Amino acid sequence: MRRTKSQSEETRQRILDAAETVFIEIGVAGASLERIAAEAGVTRGAIYWHFANKQELLTAIFARAYDQHVNELARTFEHASDPLRAVLDWALSVIELFGTDEHTRTVYRITVTRCEYLSEMQEAYTLQRSMHDTMVENFRLAFERASEAGQLAPGWTATTASTTLHCFMSGLLDNWLRFDFDAEVAKTLRMALESLVESFRRDAACPQQVALSKARG
Repeated sequence: MRRTKSQSEETRQRILDAAETVFIEIGVAGASLERIAAEAGVTRGAIYWHFANKQELLTAIFARAYDQHVNELARTFEHASDPLRAVLDWALSVIELFGTDEHTRTVYRITVTRCEYLSEMQEAYTLQRSMHDTMVENFRLAFERASEAGQLAPGWTATTASTTLHCFMSGLLDNWLRFDFDAEVAKTLRMALESLVESFRRDAACPQQVALSKARG
């Protein structure tokens, strides 16, 4: 019996779900297509119908999660009347996503802690680097709009502000995935993020300046 397009896509998604489960349990290097097929309840041939090898599987897992996030990032920044507010809202939404969406954490944990990007995994690394570069470019464009709107505080440029925020977010998420932060840490991270983005804004009151003004008063 010939499978319909929807049935084929359902099988493909089931294979991806199974691969995520196996990768997070034993790592990408230790996973075999036989193990993934057993987890998905399909034959090894069914996997080969959709994916040529383990690298294609890993790349598809990344793309399934990343495409949505990168597209949302671009849409958020494109027509924002307040670029810095848009940057903050997006970054806060990422923290919320990591705090509430187990699937998102699983996929990103695979990229950070379960994969060595050597030899056969180079294609997956190339895709990950491309997505990284796209995100960096979106940040830069958002801060350029903020600069053009006169929002950036003296001492900040679009490049330094976007680089600083990207490093903050990358370090935040990397540590979250490695050490599984709890809700209290997430709350602290949100406060730190708000303070950082506010420091980019022209005329934002610096805490030290406020304290000095009160002391002089």
